[in-house]
Amino acid sequence: MVWMVKKIRTCEEAAQPSDAEIARKEEVDQATDELEATSSALCAPHIRQEVVGHDSNAVEVYSETFRNEAEEDVVSSAPSSPLCEPRIQQEVIGHDSNGVEICKAIDIETFRAYRQFEAKFDEKLARKMKLPTLDGCISSSPADAELHHGRQHATKAARSFVLALSSSIGGKPLKQCSGFFIGWDESDKNHETGLILTSAHLICSKQPSLDSWLCEDEYAPDAEVIVHFPDRTTSKGKLCYYQKHYNIALFSTKVKPSLQLPVFNDNVNCGQMVLMLGRDELSILKINHGRVQFQNPCTFERHHFMYTYGAAPECGIGGPIVDFSEAILGMSTPDSEGSFVPSSILLKCFHLWRKHGRIPRPHLQLKLSAIQYLDEAHIERISLDCGIDDGLIVKEVSNGSMAEKNGIRVGDVVESLDGNCITSLVELEIMLLDLSQQHLERGSNSDSKIDVELGIFRTRRRKRTTIKMTLKLTEEGEEVITLLLLDPKAISSWVPPEKVDQGQIDIRANSA
Repeated sequence: MVWMVKKIRTCEEAAQPSDAEIARKEEVDQATDELEATSSALCAPHIRQEVVGHDSNAVEVYSETFRNEAEEDVVSSAPSSPLCEPRIQQEVIGHDSNGVEICKAIDIETFRAYRQFEAKFDEKLARKMKLPTLDGCISSSPADAELHHGRQHATKAARSFVLALSSSIGGKPLKQCSGFFIGWDESDKNHETGLILTSAHLICSKQPSLDSWLCEDEYAPDAEVIVHFPDRTTSKGKLCYYQKHYNIALFSTKVKPSLQLPVFNDNVNCGQMVLMLGRDELSILKINHGRVQFQNPCTFERHHFMYTYGAAPECGIGGPIVDFSEAILGMSTPDSEGSFVPSSILLKCFHLWRKHGRIPRPHLQLKLSAIQYLDEAHIERISLDCGIDDGLIVKEVSNGSMAEKNGIRVGDVVESLDGNCITSLVELEIMLLDLSQQHLERGSNSDSKIDVELGIFRTRRRKRTTIKMTLKLTEEGEEVITLLLLDPKAISSWVPPEKVDQGQIDIRANSA
């Protein structure tokens, strides 16, 4: 216990002020006013003094020292002292007409000492409230009593493999994302190097268009990436591979050998409740929840997305979507609210990269929409008029593509690929990745051609047909371009002169 000596003046001394005290009268009055504003009876704050006896009139006599209760340590080997608020013990000198105690005014030196210890008290209180057991400001998600128990169970295992990642170029921050542990680096037999899957958004340096099919995004593969672990330690991340079409990236980093591999579930059901996980810049776990909805992507988005009612946390891009049995269902994407890449596609991509070092994909150069996700009245209309219940409706055909050259038009329906019926866009993506795998296992080059057979329903003719096409197989993003840039001279023969502007003009391709 620390005792600090501070002389407290007697009543007689206070009644006979010195010249120095007279010079400080104005300062004393100001301090007294501040105390009166704090407490009407001047009894709220106290500096505790030790009572050492009583005088002849039975008035308490105090020690000339007061106790320092705000110090952090009593001695260097002792534990932290209890948190004690400093107070000033005041002398009651009478009562007013209402029976309220009247206290003797506090001199300026005592008040200054009180303010000093009050500041130390506030500092210590703030420091203690930062302890993880006391910090009430840490929150992962809005409270939901119905989900609390299931959420705790589902995130217990996930907490260890959900990580935060940050990127920078030349010391300038680029992006903040989340990611998750997906496997071990097979070249490291000691299991000290792990593989982290995240969104390639982490190293995206330029995104001029919202339309992913224009493939205008630019990436910075040389960006510096730091992996932030739950215990707030960090490690440098090394880029292993990134795939532009699926917008995914793999990084390697040093991890603890005890880290457990996550479980994956590729069976996602409509209406299923899921959790979206991520970590913020302080590595604090963030959680949101929602229900899976079956819907078609908009015309700007890729085919491999699924969706939830409910957005991922702001820091959750690249983080896992998990069910209530701790299994990963997919990975959050930056494209639209609630969008994610299902684990069936993630695992296909990961195994392709693991075995062949790359993830090529055939390009149909079509924008499609699944019949099964349309409104029921719309599905009925298609069924009655065309006799079709499933398939993928052609929404756009890329200019100059093999699909266009083979007569595929907007409004036609893709019913099968190589004899296998297609009901959803995710099914189509899985089939395309399977074709890539078979192609690579035959020893073929990843940047080459691949033959496919499409079953097409020609809506205008109400006729089914089979089309054989040779598609480009590449690791690049798939382009679907429906705008032509034509010189006015080239179109002057079929466009009225008054409609032709000077220079180049945009003409939307007519695929009807």
